[in-house]
Amino acid sequence: MIKFRQKQFAESDAMRSLYVELMKRTKNDRRKFPIIDTSALIPILKGNNIVIERFVISSSLFGRDKFRMYLKIGAKAKMPDEVRLPGVYYDKRLGNLSLNFKSGIFAGKQDEGGGGNRKGQQEKTYSETPRQKIFAKKGNGNNPNITAEFSPSINITKEVHKLLGEAVKYDKKSRSLVLEFDSIDDAIQALNILPFGINYKIYLLDT
Repeated sequence: MIKFRQKQFAESDAMRSLYVELMKRTKNDRRKFPIIDTSALIPILKGNNIVIERFVISSSLFGRDKFRMYLKIGAKAKMPDEVRLPGVYYDKRLGNLSLNFKSGIFAGKQDEGGGGNRKGQQEKTYSETPRQKIFAKKGNGNNPNITAEFSPSINITKEVHKLLGEAVKYDKKSRSLVLEFDSIDDAIQALNILPFGINYKIYLLDT
């Protein structure tokens, strides 16, 4: 049974981008991902081979761009009942939490002597020593002389699970598969873990 996701997509060719990235990772070893033309397609599909017919960027009206890979599965490759790629886990950052702690040392109050009390004017508390006055701030005496502040920052993350790719079309009868990915990197990782057996070989179709 063929199932299509109910979305409208506008597709642009991205096979060149895929090929360039594959060559980077294989150090330009073209034997690992051979390119064939349409004349070689039928013979290749008689063996244990997978052919990438198309690789495109799929742009929907809403949401991010996706990458779609159109595959043909060879006659000797294993055909599962359904296709499901494995998932990957990663930490998603949700934001930062900052906590502020402040503390201060307050000066003691002066003796409240009368204006004509000479003794009260001459006596000084400990808070009126020259050292305290150096650190004192102007005001009514209620402000802190020394202030300390500590602001620890906490990263808030959440473990997220997502599928490496998603099968948007799979037809066993026509031996065709369409996979959708968030990036070219995800698509390349999926090429090594396709559910079509162990020893399949991948070709790219040059149309």
